[in-house]
Amino acid sequence: MKILFCIHQIDFCDHIALPYLSAIAKKRGHTTDMCILPDFEKKLEEVRPDIVAFSLNIVGFDRIVEAHKRLKSTYGYRSIAGGPHITLNQHLYDVAGMDVWCVGEGEGAWEDYLSCMESGQSYDKVPNLITPNAKNPVRKLITNLDTIPFPDRDITLANTFLKDVPKKTFYTTRGCPYGCTYCGNSFINELYRGNKIVRRFSVQRLIDEVNYVRERYPLKFVKIGDDCFSFRVDDWLREFSERWPKEIGLLWNCYQRFDVVNDEMLSLMSQAGCYSMTLSVDSTSEFVREEVLGRKQKKVDVEEKLRLIKSYGINTFVNFMLGAPFSTIESDLESIEMGVRAKADYLPYSITTPMKGTKLYEYSIENKVLPEDYSDEVIQREFWERSVYTCFTEKEKDIHQNIYYLGGITALMPNWIRWFGYLLIKHTPPNRFYEWLRSIYRQYKIEHKIFKLK
Repeated sequence: MKILFCIHQIDFCDHIALPYLSAIAKKRGHTTDMCILPDFEKKLEEVRPDIVAFSLNIVGFDRIVEAHKRLKSTYGYRSIAGGPHITLNQHLYDVAGMDVWCVGEGEGAWEDYLSCMESGQSYDKVPNLITPNAKNPVRKLITNLDTIPFPDRDITLANTFLKDVPKKTFYTTRGCPYGCTYCGNSFINELYRGNKIVRRFSVQRLIDEVNYVRERYPLKFVKIGDDCFSFRVDDWLREFSERWPKEIGLLWNCYQRFDVVNDEMLSLMSQAGCYSMTLSVDSTSEFVREEVLGRKQKKVDVEEKLRLIKSYGINTFVNFMLGAPFSTIESDLESIEMGVRAKADYLPYSITTPMKGTKLYEYSIENKVLPEDYSDEVIQREFWERSVYTCFTEKEKDIHQNIYYLGGITALMPNWIRWFGYLLIKHTPPNRFYEWLRSIYRQYKIEHKIFKLK
């Protein structure tokens, strides 16, 4: 069978789900191809697939559904969809008009689905699948990740601009044990209660994958995309830190939590070539951080931890979520001074936007701080740009947006002139010039301090 994968867009973080699913399909003798949504109709005409497999997230969901409904009858393909948005919002199955939805971890369900399609049997009883006749429970999570077929990285790299980008993304783990309210992992952890949530590929598997990509595509820097790269110092981290510099020798970036890093861990990571670390403070307000956003982070001195990380030669990417429910302008502005005191290398900022299916969305509904017309369309239009919350005035939303644009730049200013940055943030409207300044700041910091692409 000919299988076409379709995703709304590809950004600088390679979409890893498609390579795993493509590898399974190819192992069974099928041919695979992929496209992003703007090229969907053209690719349908070119490939004439038997199956179209959609990867769905909140951004682009409505557009993919519209394109599918418009083109399915013309091209006569069978449709299946997976992805985080449908796992969190299974009630939307009837709205999407697709034949099958796959909920949760998809490799086992995908293989069973293909087997049913090959033999002409019903897939109504396949675990993880939602069909017109059934909504099946999920199967257990895969415990040994090395048993998953080696990912077909070519399906995304060869078919997108990523083939020429010198930074590529790799994953060493699956699962996150934490329940931050703004993240879908809290729902997924409930879905898989009783399973071992955090699992890890072997160091050898990771090295083989990096070498496979490096032999075929430009690769000068590695981003490790795990939700949290390491929770503790263990045998895996020791093996990785010994083998990576010898067998790969590339600098890398990872996500990490403040309450797990310590001297021993940082020493090993620095030895292995960790160039930068991405960490989330989320809010300088402990109430907002712990109760509203659900970080459940052990009490740590964030500034002291950031200085410790810097002492090992590791650069820091420190994110704050502006405009969380019941935060204050003062606590959001304090993030700038925290960044100054801790000598953070990059303060990117984000605007708090609750995604449907998350605990933060439920919290926001319960506390009546979302507009009545709040919808997926609003999320897609406003995401990262401006607060959607009704508990803030338009003036306060202007300040949020200005911190988003100018907060990191203000933190770079010497003490004697930083007042000018605050003046702009608090007393001028957001504008395209500020947006342009942020883009310049972001590009420089990403290329030189976080990913070292230049």
